[in-house]
Amino acid sequence: MVSNPFTSETFTRVWSKHFNDSEKGLSFKFIEGVTFIKHSKLPYYKNVGEKLTNGIAFKISNVNANDFKGKVFLVRDIPSYLNVDDDIEKLPGLQLKKIFQYEGYITRVSDFDSLDVYLKAIYKSNTRSKLRRNVNRLEACFDVEYIMYYGCISKTDFDVVFDKFYKLFEKRYTDKNEPCGELEPKLWGFYSELVYEMINKKQASLFVIYCDKQPVGITFSYHFPDKLVEALTVFDIDYYRYNIGHTTILKMLEWSFNNNVEIFDYTQGDFDYKKRWSNDTYKTHYYLFYDSKSIISQVVALGVVSYFNLKRYLRDKNFNSTYHKLKHRLFKSSVIKESFVEPFTVEIIVEDDVEISHLKEIDIYSSGFMSPRRALFDFLYMNPQSVKNLKIFKSNKDVDTYFVFGDANVLKISKDVA
Repeated sequence: MVSNPFTSETFTRVWSKHFNDSEKGLSFKFIEGVTFIKHSKLPYYKNVGEKLTNGIAFKISNVNANDFKGKVFLVRDIPSYLNVDDDIEKLPGLQLKKIFQYEGYITRVSDFDSLDVYLKAIYKSNTRSKLRRNVNRLEACFDVEYIMYYGCISKTDFDVVFDKFYKLFEKRYTDKNEPCGELEPKLWGFYSELVYEMINKKQASLFVIYCDKQPVGITFSYHFPDKLVEALTVFDIDYYRYNIGHTTILKMLEWSFNNNVEIFDYTQGDFDYKKRWSNDTYKTHYYLFYDSKSIISQVVALGVVSYFNLKRYLRDKNFNSTYHKLKHRLFKSSVIKESFVEPFTVEIIVEDDVEISHLKEIDIYSSGFMSPRRALFDFLYMNPQSVKNLKIFKSNKDVDTYFVFGDANVLKISKDVA
């Protein structure tokens, strides 16, 4: 059976540690490739990993097995592009119900000779030009590095990147005033332990865009031998104008073409960027196995199917999003800090108009400079110049006023007056 990150020893061990009191999953003779945890009261078994998996391959195996009798088994998130052996005819009495849950988006990398060929297939020339312009302007303004940590990452580098990963999620969702489930402490603790191990075993990766040594775009992905599954991604909103998200996908696709990846999976979720970058879709189903000769199993199976069909209906009607936003407003988590980005204006001025004696130099990346920094970066997108050649000063005389001295000109950054 093909190596699978979600059934690997590392994933199952770390998941069980954080979500199942370190108890090992239960194996059954009728099915290979997946282990289960049991419901506390019902004869109902769910795959190890539950909702954190995205593609478990399995095989209906032993023709003499009867250990499914009187039970119900749920295997989540099986994408239609993943070949699984679900031949239940091998086992009389075993029934399978496929519960549709999501539509997902993929790029079939192996169908194209190169990234350039693929881009020409999905985008018009003006869009391809915009993608190149975003990269060129980013590299004109910052010292940029693109690093795919796959197969090797030091603990020191990992800790730095993952700490920044957390802060960028926090910053992004604070700006949106929305909850971020990934920052729930138990879940983040799971990822913090899991990802380091899986990267060094070539079961996962972190793709990082650095600007002046600062991580500004980070994507965590799982890896099959020939598939890449995007799991978590975030970018620094200070660089919004540079379209870091699209540059991330562009560079990761480039890596995929160079490293024999056949399918790049953007996973489920009805997001515009996934539709724009993908060239194919797939269906994700939950596979429900149950003993058709057991009344209890039939009743439990019917309840499980009804439950997930209802969840899908509510999700399609956007009730889930409304519920989580309301919950966030009523019970704001301490994980998300209060933040407010204030509007600032950038203008070119004459150096003689600046009173040098009233200025104090500051670090461009200091926390107190967040709002004016975002305005400055927006300005530099349209007027590229290297950030490392800029000197930033705060006025001691005028509150919320800053001056930027560069090779090209002098800029004044001031807070907008309502």
